[in-house]
Amino acid sequence: MLSKIHKDLKEDSEGADLLTSILTRYPELGAVHYWCEEHALKFTFMLRQSLELETVQNVLRPALELYHHLKRQSIRVFQISCHSEEDVSVLKVVRDLESISQEEVGLLVELLKGAFAKQLVYDETSLPEEELEIHEEVINQILSSIKHMDISKNVIALRDEGRVLVFNN
Repeated sequence: MLSKIHKDLKEDSEGADLLTSILTRYPELGAVHYWCEEHALKFTFMLRQSLELETVQNVLRPALELYHHLKRQSIRVFQISCHSEEDVSVLKVVRDLESISQEEVGLLVELLKGAFAKQLVYDETSLPEEELEIHEEVINQILSSIKHMDISKNVIALRDEGRVLVFNN
């Protein structure tokens, strides 16, 4: 019983650390959610523009599918959704933990910055290059260890006025 509690605490801690590191490294992300039912990550971006889902899919889907083709990896979960109201869009990308990497998260962010740089809502942060690299390494390490864990709770990390808040349920 005690070992199960210890294991659950370790998994919860690693999940929270992963989401915190992702949000710290990529200020363009508004939230990251671990979805336990799908064993997947849901990335949330905010844009100051009404967007059509097809526009976003044309930017992301071919590039990420090519990336995985070159890596010789299959994708189990890859969902893109976009909800727009007036001049604001909430973009969500869901990816399975088995095949996602820190490199792919960086590619996803760069693709969106390239296509929607002026519309993307993000925190103005200026972390030194070596700190960015440390966060990338932490993301890589945690992704490697967490891929095969069975985390039993949903975890969400949100950005709030320069802070990262983490909740689980």
